[in-house]
Amino acid sequence: MFQSRKFIFSVVCLAIFLYAGFGGRAFAASKEIRIGYIAADQLHSPAVMVMKEKKLLEAAGFTVMWREFLNGTYAMQDLAWDSIDFASCGVAPIMITHAQGVKLAVLAGSNAEGSSLVVTDSIKTIRDLHGKRIGTPGSGSTQDAMVAQLARANALQIKRRAMKISDMPLFLQKNEIDGFIAWAPHPARAVEDKLGHELLTSHDMMPGHQCCVLVTKESALRGDPETANIVLKVYLDAYKWFLDNQEESLQLLAKSTGMAEDIVRQALKTVVYPYPPYCNVASMQSMLRNLIETDKIAPIQEADLAFFTQDLCRLELLEKITGTTRPKL
Repeated sequence: MFQSRKFIFSVVCLAIFLYAGFGGRAFAASKEIRIGYIAADQLHSPAVMVMKEKKLLEAAGFTVMWREFLNGTYAMQDLAWDSIDFASCGVAPIMITHAQGVKLAVLAGSNAEGSSLVVTDSIKTIRDLHGKRIGTPGSGSTQDAMVAQLARANALQIKRRAMKISDMPLFLQKNEIDGFIAWAPHPARAVEDKLGHELLTSHDMMPGHQCCVLVTKESALRGDPETANIVLKVYLDAYKWFLDNQEESLQLLAKSTGMAEDIVRQALKTVVYPYPPYCNVASMQSMLRNLIETDKIAPIQEADLAFFTQDLCRLELLEKITGTTRPKL
């Protein structure tokens, strides 16, 4: 409760600061910002969940339009078309879009790891995946990229089928797929319902990998840095509240996902929440290599991989707000 009061106090102070700092009016009182997020992705983007549920951006003076997307590829299309201003999604579709010439700016990370591959009981080992049908959130998603990398590393033929996260357990139950990879807590619910078992987590496939991040367009960051600064401040406050109020956060996650608290608690064991939320750039470079090898991104010289991620990860605001320094590779 004490932490909750501190959190509310910080939001009030932020609103007062913004009011005083912009000529006696709340910043962007009539300014609308549009934020995209991924359906049923609250465990991977808890700060976005807290911002939305507690109307923290509205408290900072914005009018907010929230847009829900089935996966990050769709969110990146709308960001590229200027239909949204910010998005929270996995890094794979962000890197693909950035490589296509839409200059993006990752402002902060969210979670690491947090996905699992659930399969039928007949599949006992990685070799058993050969020739099997695996549901993924779609081509270009982080989860799809992990399955593609797993297949390539083990010389497997895996038939990847794009589908909605909410449909995956039903397709598995009806034997239309042999397994699926999804973000938490959906694998945990499928296991709880005895539809299959967890063969691998994303920790097994790509330890410590960067998953979701907060992103905007580089042109928006350059053209309106005040808005990006305030959105990131509120995002970090929401992230810290999530970490400092675990029981309340658990209840909020259960409410938002519609799942029992026990399932959410089990699912949380697969997700990592670093704070300050700097990106795991090394894992992004590894995923970038995989996206190149699977023809999702045009070839890039090995010497240019670091430049690509450095150009994408614009973490100077995160450093300034938190007073910390991003980790060295």
